[in-house]
Amino acid sequence: MARYSRKPVDLMTLLQQNPVYQGQQQADIVRHLNTELMQILQLEKLTFCKVNRVQAGRVQIMCSSASWATRLKMQNADILTKFRQNVLPECMGIDIEVNPNLDLRYQTQEPVGAAQPQARQISEQAATYLLASAENADPVLAEKLRKLAKLAQQRKKAE
Repeated sequence: MARYSRKPVDLMTLLQQNPVYQGQQQADIVRHLNTELMQILQLEKLTFCKVNRVQAGRVQIMCSSASWATRLKMQNADILTKFRQNVLPECMGIDIEVNPNLDLRYQTQEPVGAAQPQARQISEQAATYLLASAENADPVLAEKLRKLAKLAQQRKKAE
C-alpha cells in the first residue's frame, strides 16, 4: 500500500518556480548587462542610461535624453552582439526608450561608507560614571573604562 502519491522533486526545480528567486536572477542579469554596457560605451559610470529590465528576451534600456538614445540606436547592433556573447545568449533585441524624468543620481553618488566618521565625544558626566564603575570592575575592564574617561579630559583641554 503506497502512502505517497508524488515523487520527490528536485530542490532547484522548486526554487526556480519561486518568484523571489526569479527576481534575484533578473536583478543579476540586469547588473551584468549594465556592466557590459559601460564597457561597450567605454565609460566609468553610466550617468545617462541604464538597462531597466529583460522581458520576453528583449532588453529595455532607458535613457535620460534623446541624444543618448540616438547614440545607443546607432550602436544597437554592436551592443546586441556583445550582450549575446557575454551575458544573455537568448537576447532577441534591444528596446531603447527616452525618459527625461529618469533619476540616475544613485549611480553617481559615492558609497555611503565613504564619508568620514564623526569624532566621538564623551561628556564630563559620562566620564565620572565610567570612573565610578571602574572602581568595582575587574582590572582589565577597569583599565579600559579609565581610558574612555580620559577622552572627556582631552576634549576639555582642547577647548
